[in-house]
Amino acid sequence: MAVCVAVIGKDNSPLYIGGVGNDTSSDNELSRQWLVHTALDALEERLATTNTNNTGTNSNAARTDLRDLYLGLLYSTDTHKIYGYVTNTRIKLVLVTSSTSPSGSNIRDAEVRTALRRLHALYADAICNPFHLPGDQITSPKFDKQVKNIMLNNV
Repeated sequence: MAVCVAVIGKDNSPLYIGGVGNDTSSDNELSRQWLVHTALDALEERLATTNTNNTGTNSNAARTDLRDLYLGLLYSTDTHKIYGYVTNTRIKLVLVTSSTSPSGSNIRDAEVRTALRRLHALYADAICNPFHLPGDQITSPKFDKQVKNIMLNNV
């Protein structure tokens, strides 16, 4: 089951961090932020290795790698698995799932990929709002509701 979803800007500032559950205590919120920020290190490392592999190879192979925005499992802990996705504009999407719940231990990679693609589409819709300033946090209740719907139903 998905625990947390984050949208991180180009400069690694959080644009949106949302979680599922009734526990809104500050400890739970801090643990979510900690998981997301530690995932950024793995995400940046994966992006750096992708960029160095693409230099010096032919352009068709580079185009194939750049089109695949899904980075897969970034890392896992005893209680969580963290997946990453990067848009063409270097906006990072992070999905944290629980590996201790019965449904969380057997999540397929295709389900996570689909959820992150849907999250990317929701993000694109949210920033197309003419009143949204680029780089600002996403505070739309509609976006929050749709993200939580993805987290509860798809992953």
